[in-house]
Amino acid sequence: MKLLTAEYLRRVGTGIFTACGAPPNEAAIVAEELVEASLMGLDSHGVMRFVQYAEEALEGRVQPGVPLRIVKETPSTAIVDCGFNFGPVSARHMADIVAEKGQQSNVACVIGQNSNHVGRLGTYAQRVAAQGLVCLAAANSSKHGHWVVPWGGREGRLATNPLAFAAPTRGQPVVLDMSTAMIAEGKIRLLMQQGESLPPDCIQDAQGNRVTDPKAFYGPPHGTIMPFGSQHGYKGFGLGLLVEVLGGILAGAATSVEHPYVNGLCLIAINPEVLCGLERFKELMDDLCTYMTTTPPAPGFSEVVMPGTYEFRARDRRLAEGIPVADETWRQIVEMARRVGVII
Repeated sequence: MKLLTAEYLRRVGTGIFTACGAPPNEAAIVAEELVEASLMGLDSHGVMRFVQYAEEALEGRVQPGVPLRIVKETPSTAIVDCGFNFGPVSARHMADIVAEKGQQSNVACVIGQNSNHVGRLGTYAQRVAAQGLVCLAAANSSKHGHWVVPWGGREGRLATNPLAFAAPTRGQPVVLDMSTAMIAEGKIRLLMQQGESLPPDCIQDAQGNRVTDPKAFYGPPHGTIMPFGSQHGYKGFGLGLLVEVLGGILAGAATSVEHPYVNGLCLIAINPEVLCGLERFKELMDDLCTYMTTTPPAPGFSEVVMPGTYEFRARDRRLAEGIPVADETWRQIVEMARRVGVII
């Protein structure tokens, strides 16, 4: 395991993505979002994805530099063609669009088409919340990413379908970013690279048996991921369906048919200013956070924290100490850098 600074990793990522054809400003956005995910402790959506994104650009699946195009729009809604650009580039622009519409129309919804993998979903909800709005975000995936079984099933019919929300406070926002599956695919890949086992009840092998070896997921034959909730997985299944409705069906994309995009991103923004007022909202959010976190902790716990707190703490710690990068992950990044002619 290596400890590398965020600034160094941003330079490495920007160099690699620029060498893959991205305009320098867009390469910097992609690197910044992936490094930020690693800073927040979400390594499955962090710098580990440098190689994946670069490979997709070299293969032509990602089209660097292609501008977003709004294909259908009202004052409060938009469907955006992301043009197969890097997902973090298009998703960041979509977050700015929904924030502007939310401030003007008070409630807004923006959905993307032809989007590549957007990375950490919560970052876009957090970006909207920073502009004084409550944001709900959802991202589904096209059929080739359907590794998650419906509750009681043996074959995948959903992706890991993350769901996120962010709400502003007078300090750090409250940010929930969760998969509606028991585990994200990137986390499985990360644990496999680290030579570790999975927690129980996260994946099934191809025969439908629950296993903990991450290699059993990748096969061949390929295994599947369980919906969130363990023995109550019907709850995660239901939330996964909600994400499918928001990220895919609202944009007119059929779930059961393969489509040439990776993520269907939906962002919904609500302006508290026209309801209770933004400052009153923040005051009440602070009261809510205090009320939740002042309960005496249960045995085995040292404290109660709000969603996002652990991630912000991880960010502070990793900014000071460095970002841990698995040796195998770093080997792959170095190999990709050499392949595209970047000296790191």
